[in-house]
Amino acid sequence: VRITPVDQIHGLAPHLQPRAWLEVLASANTTLDEKCEAMEEVVIVSKDKRHARILLDEGILDSLLYMLNRYFDKKAQQRGTTSAVVVVDKRELMSSKLAANCCLTLGKAHCAAVHTEGDLLLMSMYERGTVPEERQLAQMLYEVPHHILSKEPDVFVIQQSSMSASEDLAMKIKELATSGR
Repeated sequence: VRITPVDQIHGLAPHLQPRAWLEVLASANTTLDEKCEAMEEVVIVSKDKRHARILLDEGILDSLLYMLNRYFDKKAQQRGTTSAVVVVDKRELMSSKLAANCCLTLGKAHCAAVHTEGDLLLMSMYERGTVPEERQLAQMLYEVPHHILSKEPDVFVIQQSSMSASEDLAMKIKELATSGR
């Protein structure tokens, strides 16, 4: 499948750019630097809830959560071993932080588009109607279908997690996104 080269995406019509950045992010043939540039652009375009909706509908969470889950797995392995076999380098940390920021931005846009001020179920739990970012992210992770890598190599399955599991993952993502600020 041919994807638009990164250096040509800004020349596309604005309505075609979100999909092009998603293709860069989802492709196995793009470099980590290209994926990072795509995530930087996704953070920008996701501030528009229509673009965020398109990206979520097209499956951007699959790519973002694949990166984040690999990072979290490596960190867990790193904590569980004394050997230096499992290493998370600076580029991987940076790309994981970008993926986490993409998720936060998409979570905000998802809640803005789907959960209006009249959504009493979500809003009633918070004073002055301000929903914390991690709760918005958890809500998105719970409501938006996405795939994760199964125990079998190279097999992706639909993620069906509970709200509690979504909240746990959202807390980890929020912590990663805001670490080092």
